[in-house]
Amino acid sequence: MTRATRLNRLFVSWVGVGIGVPLLVRAELGVAPFDVLNTGLNHRTGWSFGLCFIVMSALFFGTGYLLGAKLGWACLGGTLTIGLLVNRVLTLVPEQRALVPRSAYLLAGILIIAAAICLVVSTDLGPGPTEVVMLGLINRGMGVIPARWISDGTPLVVGAAMGGSIGVGTVAFAFGMGPMVKFGLRRLGYRPHVAAPHAG
Repeated sequence: MTRATRLNRLFVSWVGVGIGVPLLVRAELGVAPFDVLNTGLNHRTGWSFGLCFIVMSALFFGTGYLLGAKLGWACLGGTLTIGLLVNRVLTLVPEQRALVPRSAYLLAGILIIAAAICLVVSTDLGPGPTEVVMLGLINRGMGVIPARWISDGTPLVVGAAMGGSIGVGTVAFAFGMGPMVKFGLRRLGYRPHVAAPHAG
């Protein structure tokens, strides 16, 4: 893959998350699992949501790195860029009261974020915090689907226990993302790195 292709995929993935997250917010049917953790930490500590996001991102990046995942400059670049995009897109996506358009927001948001995750992972330039943990688990020999379930399920359970915001959309995201990411990575022809077993 050329550098230009990798950069194009990276920027498209950032835009995708910048659109997908506001759609989930406007759906009001449940935030993404990582944001359940952030809202739970906010609820327990009184820290700002932004500070919670930074602290938890650092924790997840560190955990993924210890598991053997590769970090990159895009880990930080994506966090900053996506934050700005989300704020902007939120002003453009109208609120809805009826369940049908809110459900459409939810479905579109999940699908767009799944595509964005596959694109950013395939660049090897640095994915988001839950993706780094997922790749770390895959590096240790776990399959894509269970690795994604753990990287989404852990913040969901811990965040919910701390009083974080959760809804039916959160559960749909957590269970559906693994199969979608596996399918997307396969379509892109990308195989996540797996550490070679030690002899002896």
